[in-house]
Amino acid sequence: MAPPSRAEEPPPSRTEKVRSSRKEKIVWLVGALAMIVVFVWVVPRVASYAEIWRTLQGLSGGELVLLLGLGLVVLALNGWSAVAALPGLSWWHGTQTGLVGNFLTALFPTGADLAARYAMCRSWGFSTDRTTTAVALAGIGRYLTMLLLPVVGTSAVLITGRGDEHTPLFFALGLTALVLLVGVPWVLLRREDYAHRFAHRLQSVAAALARRLNKPPPRDIVTRVLRTREHLVVGVRQNAPLVVATQIAATGASYAVLLASLRAVGLGRDVLTPSEVLYAYALGTIASLVPLTPGNLGVTELILIGVLGLQSDELNAQLVAASLIFRIFVWLLPIPLGMTAFFWWRHTQSATAKA
Repeated sequence: MAPPSRAEEPPPSRTEKVRSSRKEKIVWLVGALAMIVVFVWVVPRVASYAEIWRTLQGLSGGELVLLLGLGLVVLALNGWSAVAALPGLSWWHGTQTGLVGNFLTALFPTGADLAARYAMCRSWGFSTDRTTTAVALAGIGRYLTMLLLPVVGTSAVLITGRGDEHTPLFFALGLTALVLLVGVPWVLLRREDYAHRFAHRLQSVAAALARRLNKPPPRDIVTRVLRTREHLVVGVRQNAPLVVATQIAATGASYAVLLASLRAVGLGRDVLTPSEVLYAYALGTIASLVPLTPGNLGVTELILIGVLGLQSDELNAQLVAASLIFRIFVWLLPIPLGMTAFFWWRHTQSATAKA
């Protein structure tokens, strides 16, 4: 299926072109700044380059190939998820948006990744409505997967009898959060009357806030919210199952990287079972919903080490090494690939504009 042509939409005005150019320059600047931040400031704070190299040297060739392969599988599945959210997008372009999105999310969890994904899809000829719906649908898939993780993780340790006295409470909290945080948006999508009430209430709140700030009230919020809802209803009905399935598969591959990292440093099944690792992975991943540092560096590791702490200095040292390896293949690997994809996209856009 070919992407829609730009001819379907009226040509952009001069003002829209200026705004688009400004947004692209901002995205480009964020990408360049991210490159400096990650290699000069962030990475050395996590571990020195010498430490990273020594850790990698400790891996066998087979372990290194396995971890690299699993890391690439995560990236490939994220590409398929983008394709599922926006039918007509090629897997190569979907992988590019996933790489750039992961790269920016790891460093600037402020929406820069959404702006980049949107700009990239628009540059490939997809309409504003379809692109907006696809970006929102991909976010919904990621959001749902993140909410499922704690429930699955706590269920795993409860079933295997490896949990503690707090595990049932965590399971109940995770299940309650899943029901509430998924149920409310679902009702807004299913019930048009509730969506109208929500849109009008949002319009009122935005207008009141604008008055307090001495700004003109925003217009057409109701229209835009309801229009977005209509597109999302269609997108969820047609594409959501595949989007969620690919997101779950990518998350499963990421968990496999953590499990393989632990096994690579000598922490076998007799020390840490797969269910315990899944439990720790779920808690560490859900923490990324509230980013406290770029990529939640340090926060996720503390959770992993705290949950999997083995009360032995020697074993805990192996646990720290495994966390480092996991970060290399899940967090660090997409950064140079994402930067390359970002600047390649910028290069091709400049070449197309000149042509």
